[in-house]
Amino acid sequence: MFDDYRIAYFRENVKIRETRPLSFIRQSVAYMLADSARNIPHAGGVTTIDVTPLIEYIRSNIGILAPEPGETADRFRLRRAVHKVYSAFFLKAIAHSLYHHPSMNACLDYRPWKSGGTLYMAEDINISYTIHTKFGVIKPILRNAHQKDLVTVADEMRHLTRKARKTDADELYMRAARAYMKHAVRQLNLAELRGMWVLLRHLLWNRPKPDPVYAAVPEKERLQVEDILGVTCTLANIGMTVSGNQTVTAITPPEVLMIGLGDIHPEPLVVEGRVEPRQVIRMFVTFDHRAFDAGDVFPLVNTLLSYVEHPEKIYEWKPGDEV
Repeated sequence: MFDDYRIAYFRENVKIRETRPLSFIRQSVAYMLADSARNIPHAGGVTTIDVTPLIEYIRSNIGILAPEPGETADRFRLRRAVHKVYSAFFLKAIAHSLYHHPSMNACLDYRPWKSGGTLYMAEDINISYTIHTKFGVIKPILRNAHQKDLVTVADEMRHLTRKARKTDADELYMRAARAYMKHAVRQLNLAELRGMWVLLRHLLWNRPKPDPVYAAVPEKERLQVEDILGVTCTLANIGMTVSGNQTVTAITPPEVLMIGLGDIHPEPLVVEGRVEPRQVIRMFVTFDHRAFDAGDVFPLVNTLLSYVEHPEKIYEWKPGDEV
């Protein structure tokens, strides 16, 4: 009784193989992204980036890399690795681009009945990036990559990724939900009663037993709530997982920007009037149209393209250099 009539018909007329309640992380994603789809006027665009200059720069430099005085073997291996895997390069390049376009590195408080809306542009550049785990996607934060050299960024990404794969995502997201709900109660935010109900229902009736695989993992080797909350921009990089192009991405409020990257692959492009084989990547930028117009996003994309065309600005950057 009171079930969705379409689901009722499905259950009565289709043989069910298995019934599986949604985990808390899936319930949380469903709640947040449904809210995002209802309330955020998404806009976006696809850009084909010629990354041939990046590839050529790496090929010309990796052969001459040598250990620096006093450098450990682990750091030298990591320094070589950043010339083979491009995720750290793009995350740092995006951080530099956001530094120059701070309105994109922000969160939006849109309440027309109160103030008409406020855009909070952050000084911290907290980029979360997607990691697929057995529970689903976890998005740890790498903070202020524009203030760190590329090897440090890659090292932090490596440690966060390892922690993500040792973390029970359900347990982590329940702790994050409790942190959010404390603020909701403190602010008398009645609009979030639905979100509170998602958490309470799960705690009272649907809470699964902790995964024994993670029971013996020390707390310091797991992601903490502060590792996933406080994001100012999200990078979804499916190109590190599968071959293909990133599609439309749903913004997680109150963020106003999300960037998706596909894989690097060869394509014919016209270069100086000639068709040449080039290495390209597709970038999809999704933004909250309430916060700004598409014309405001173009300069950010152009700045990011400049780093791809001149990768030495990222690879050779060191603390103390101009961002």
